[in-house]
Amino acid sequence: MSGADKKRFNAGRRDFIKTMTIAGVAATLPGRAFADMSPERGGRKGQAGGKKSLLCLSSNPETHGKYIESIGSIPGTALLVSSVKVNYQNPEEIIRVIHEHTMDILLLILPRMTFSFGKLCDAMGDLDIPVIVLTTNPELIPIDANLASSLRGNGANVTFAISPEQALERIRIAASPMLLEGQRAVLYGRPFDSTTVTSHNLNEEIIYRRTGVKVMFRPIEELAGLYRKVDDKEAIKEMERWKREATEVIGVPDKNILDACRLYVLLRSIIDKEGLSAVSIDCLGFTMSPNPVLPYPCLAFARLRDEGITAACEADVCSMLSSMLMEKISRRPSFMCNLMTANPGGSKITVSHCVAPLKLMGLDAPQMRYKIHDYHGSGRGAVPEVEFPAHGQVLVGGFSKDLKRFSLWPGMIESQVMDTEKSTSKSGPMNNMCANTMDLKIRDAGRFMQNIPGLHQIMVLASYTGAYEDALTGMDVKISGPIDFTPFMA
Repeated sequence: MSGADKKRFNAGRRDFIKTMTIAGVAATLPGRAFADMSPERGGRKGQAGGKKSLLCLSSNPETHGKYIESIGSIPGTALLVSSVKVNYQNPEEIIRVIHEHTMDILLLILPRMTFSFGKLCDAMGDLDIPVIVLTTNPELIPIDANLASSLRGNGANVTFAISPEQALERIRIAASPMLLEGQRAVLYGRPFDSTTVTSHNLNEEIIYRRTGVKVMFRPIEELAGLYRKVDDKEAIKEMERWKREATEVIGVPDKNILDACRLYVLLRSIIDKEGLSAVSIDCLGFTMSPNPVLPYPCLAFARLRDEGITAACEADVCSMLSSMLMEKISRRPSFMCNLMTANPGGSKITVSHCVAPLKLMGLDAPQMRYKIHDYHGSGRGAVPEVEFPAHGQVLVGGFSKDLKRFSLWPGMIESQVMDTEKSTSKSGPMNNMCANTMDLKIRDAGRFMQNIPGLHQIMVLASYTGAYEDALTGMDVKISGPIDFTPFMA
C-alpha cells in the first residue's frame, strides 16, 4: 500500500470511528414528530406516457451542478429534472420538499460526511416511486448504506449507488418508457369481477399507472352478438388446418372445432381493427352453462398466442398483464397454467391447463406436435394437448395482486402427462386433468409456495435474463425469486 493510500485509509478509519460514535449518541436523542408530513400527502405523477419527472435532493447542488444537468440528457429518456438544496440533518425539511413536488423518480445525493440521518427513513415511508440513493463517499458507506436499507424496510423501492455512473444507469432504466407502455387490451366480462379470479382492488387507472397498459372491459353479450354474424368461410379454413396438422383428433366432432375457429376469426378481426395486444374472456362464466353463449375458446386462444397476441384465460387481469410482460421479454408465447400441487422437499410443482400454444420455442420456430380432444372428457369443446419439449428450461412467474411485486422462478420440465383424455376423476363425470399437465423441477419450491402470485402461473420456455429486472425496475415493481437463478441442467 502506498503512503498516500495508507494515509487516506487511516483518515477514513478515524472519520468512521468518529462518525459512528457521534451517530450512537444521536440515536439516543428524542425523535421529533412528523404529524401531517407523510410523503403520501404530496403529489405523485406516477403516470404512464409523456415526460417523467425527477426530483434531486442535495446538500450542495452547486458542487453537483454538471452531474444534475447531465441527468436531463440521458439517451432514450425525456426527463424533467428539478434540484432542491436540503439539509439532511433536518428530516422535516426534506419531507416538506417531497410534499411540495410531484415526481416519478427521487434521487438523493447524500452529503460526503454525516453523523446520522435520524428519523428520515421513518418519516419518508414508502414513496411508491423508484428511489436512487447516491453516496458521495464510496470509501466510507456504512451510514449511507444503512439509510438505503432502512428506506427499503419501509417498503420503498431503493437502489443504492456507489458511483455517479451507476446512479445514471438506474435513472435511465426508471425513466425509460415502460415495456408495455401504450399497449391496449380488451377483456370480455364483468369489470374486475371474473368468475374465478376477481381483482376488486384494481381499476383502469391503477393498471395504466403501474404498467402503461390501457385495459377495457366489454360485456360478453356484446362478443356473443358479433359471434353470431361471423362468416364461416375463414373459420372452415382454420378448422381444416387444425385437423390437418394434428397428430390425432380424438372423439371431437367438426362442429366443436369449427365453433372455436369462428371465435378465433372474430377475435382476430377485433384485434386487427383496434390494434390490441391482448384479449381475455371470462370463459368459465358461460362454458359450464347448459346453453353457453360462446364456444370454448381454447383453440382460438392457442392460435392467437402463436401469432404474438396475449390471450389470457378466465379474464384474469393480473395473469394477462404477466403474460404480456413475459411474452414481450422472452419473445415466446406463454403457457398460462394452474398450480395443481407442490412438493417442497423434492423441489417440484405440478402445473396444468387446457390452453397451450404450439410455438413454444418462439413465433418463428416450428410448432410442437399436438392432438385434439374434448374438454375434460365432457364431450364439449376442443382443446390441444401439446407435446412440450422434454427437459425444457422454463421461467414461471406473475404479478402480485397489487401489481407491486413480480414472482420469477427458473425451472425445468421434468415429465409430462400424455393421453390426458384417458384420465379419470373420483369426484365427478369429468376427468380431473387438464389437457396439458406436467411436473416442473424448480429451485426452492418451499420459498416458491410463499410467493405464489395467484390462481394462475405464467410459464415461458426461456431462462432468466437481466431484461426482467430492467423492465420491472422501470415499472417500480420488485422481484421475488430464489437466491439462485441459474438454469437447471438436464
